[in-house]
Formats: sequence, C-alpha cells, structure tokens
Amino acid sequence: MRSANRLAPLERVGTGITCVLLLAFTGSPVAVAEEPPPSVATQGWIDDPYQPHDTTGANLRLGSAVGHIVHDGKRYTALGGAVAVGPRIGRFTFEADFMYVDLSAPGPSTLHYGNAERLGLMARVDVLRFGPRMIGANSLLAIYAEGGVARQWHHWTRPGEREPQREVPVDGSIATAVAGFGLNLDHRLEQPRGFPNRIGWQLGWQLTSSQTKEPDAMVVCRGPTTCVAATAPSQPRAAGRDTALLVTSTIAVTW
Repeated sequence: MRSANRLAPLERVGTGITCVLLLAFTGSPVAVAEEPPPSVATQGWIDDPYQPHDTTGANLRLGSAVGHIVHDGKRYTALGGAVAVGPRIGRFTFEADFMYVDLSAPGPSTLHYGNAERLGLMARVDVLRFGPRMIGANSLLAIYAEGGVARQWHHWTRPGEREPQREVPVDGSIATAVAGFGLNLDHRLEQPRGFPNRIGWQLGWQLTSSQTKEPDAMVVCRGPTTCVAATAPSQPRAAGRDTALLVTSTIAVTW
C-alpha cells in the first residue's frame, strides 16, 4: 500500500508533462488552420469556379491590327500592331490605345506607301455577358460595343530608285472618331498571383471617320531624294472624308 501511495504522485507528474508536450507540438498547427495568414486570405482565390465574375482591375491588351484605310480618296491595305491600357470597372473599360500600321497597295502587292499611327481614348461596355455555366468553369464571354476619339498621323514614303515616279502626300494628321464592337473571351485564374488575375482574347472591329477636309498638298517624287511641288490639277479635287476599317486581335490581361 505504501509503495502504491508513493507511485501515485509520480504518475500524476508524468501525465502532466505528457499533456504539456502534446499541447506544445499540436497547438500551433491547429491555430494556423483556423486562422490563415493574411497573405493567403487576401489573394482572392476562387472557391467555386461557377461563382459570378468580378472583372474590376487594370487591363492591358497587346496584339495585331489589319484592315484598310481610305485617305484622300485612295485606299490602302493596313497591317500592324495595337496596344491599349486602362482601368476595367465591372462591365466598363476605359483605355488609352496606340496603333501603328504600314500602308501598302491593296491586294497582293509589295508597293509600300508609308505608315499611319493612331493615339486614342476609348470607352467600352460589355453589352451581353455569358457566364461560366454556359461557357465553362471560370470563363466569361462578352459581346461589347465601344466608342472614342483619336488623332491619326500619316507618314508617306517616297518611291525607291527602281519605282516609277508618283505623287506623294505631305505628312500630316487628322482628328477622327472611332466606333466598334467585338468579342471578349475572358478566363479567371483560380489561384491568382497578383499579375495577372485574368487572361483573355479580344477580337474587335473598329470603324474610324474624320471630318470633311481639304485634300493634302502633294509633291511629285522620282526616287527617294528628287521631289518637286505638284502642279495644280486641271479640276480641283473635292474635299473628302478619311475612313478606316480595322480588325484587331489582342491578348488581354487584368490584374
């Protein structure tokens, strides 16, 4: 009996030490599991791939542009690139965009006439949206309309040594209005890293039109260095309107 009474306090001390050690090794992981670190909790991870889309953020697009430009009554094939950046707020996007295209003769031709640059301010709205339950998990398809204003510069190339003599317009610029529509296929990342949170592809059609203006001054060039002022035509050219129809294909990221 006495030996049993002597062992009882030792057993209670051993049990206490064991409990303390168990709490020390298991308490910290339990606390972490209940309260995730702020760096994880604030990343906006997606729990349900079919939940509504939040498209707010900064938006950047980069891609190609192709189509035709009509300037001073002459039509040119346009081929180049486009870049745009601006805030995206729900269904609305506001962008500053820049476009650069080479101007060549229509059809299968290597005759190069110059290039055009356009800098504009655009506003776009998603008119119709088709969510992930129709398109697929974390995906969104939008049909959009857009409008804006831009400044377009023309830089004309003189003929080469082996090209025939031709009239070359004097470099200039015009103010133009822009209207367009297109498709935006947008995919949300389930575990965003900050840049990007979304990635997509946009296919758009843009129509530009300037105010009625007087024809450009012309010079007659034979080769790249020999140019003289063009004589006045027997019948003055009527004032006209510059237009363009361009198709853009761009990759877009939102963060």
